[in-house]
Amino acid sequence: MDDIIIALNNVSKNFGRRIILEHINLTIKKGESIALLGHNGTGKSTLLRMICSLTNITSGNIKYTARLKFNYVPEHFPKIDLTAREFIGYMGLIEGMSEKMINDRSRELFHEFFMDEMIDVPIKHLSKGTIQKVAVIQALLQTPDVLLLDEPLSGQDSQSQMAFINLSKELTNQGVTVVMSCHERYLVKQLSHSAYEIIDKNLMPVNLTGLKEIDYDIMVFDANRDKNIDSSIMAGIEQLNNFENRLELIVRRNKSDEVLKQMLKDDFKLRSMGAKEE
Repeated sequence: MDDIIIALNNVSKNFGRRIILEHINLTIKKGESIALLGHNGTGKSTLLRMICSLTNITSGNIKYTARLKFNYVPEHFPKIDLTAREFIGYMGLIEGMSEKMINDRSRELFHEFFMDEMIDVPIKHLSKGTIQKVAVIQALLQTPDVLLLDEPLSGQDSQSQMAFINLSKELTNQGVTVVMSCHERYLVKQLSHSAYEIIDKNLMPVNLTGLKEIDYDIMVFDANRDKNIDSSIMAGIEQLNNFENRLELIVRRNKSDEVLKQMLKDDFKLRSMGAKEE
C-alpha cells in the first residue's frame, strides 16, 4: 500500500546468546499512531531503536519507502547542567533554525507542557517527568516524519498526559507517524490507532475495540513522599504519580469511594478530585 512507509520483515535481535526479539513483522503507515505494550525488559525500547537504525538487527530486514526524518526520545534523559531554555536553544541551532523560530516554537511548547516557570532551571534539578517533557519538546522543534517515544507519559501528571495526547493527535493529523512504548494501558485508546504487545519475544496485535472502557476519577492529595498507601486499596488504583508535594491517583470509578475513604482514614489530605471518562 502507498501509505506504508516502514516494513519490518521477520526481524530478530540478539544480544550475545540472549534472544530479545524474534521474527517481528510490522508495517507502519504515514500518519499512524502505534502503541507498544509489554512488561519491562520485553524489548520495547530495543524495537524503537531498531526502527530508526540506532540498533542493528540480527536477522531479517527493515524497508523504508522514502528518506525519513526520525526524532527519537529515550526513556532516560541525562541530567545536565544546561537549563531547559539553553538546551532547547542549542538543539534548535543544530537543527538549522533561526533564533526567532527557536524562541517562538519553544515558547509555544513550554506553555503547552506547563513549563513556563521552569525553563531557566538547570535540567539536572528537574523531576524525571519534567525532564521527559524537555526531551519531547526538543523532538518537536521541527516536525519529523516519524516520532519515536520511549515511555513519554512516565512520571507525567494527568494534565500533562492529556496535553501530550492532544499534541499527538495534531501530529498524526498532519501526517506524522508516532510510535511509542506505553505502560498506561488505560490511555492507549486515546493515544493510538493500533497497539501491539510484546509477548515471548513476539509482537502480538491488541484489539483496541476489545479494550475495556474505563471510567475513572483523579484524586490529588497533599502528601509526603515517604508516606505509604495501604496495600489493600492498590488494586483499585490504575496509576499513581508521586510528585514533590502531592500524590495523584487515577482510580477506577467503581473503586473511588473505597479508595477515598481509606486515604482519608490514613490521614491523607485531599487537595482536589475530578472525573474523567475514556
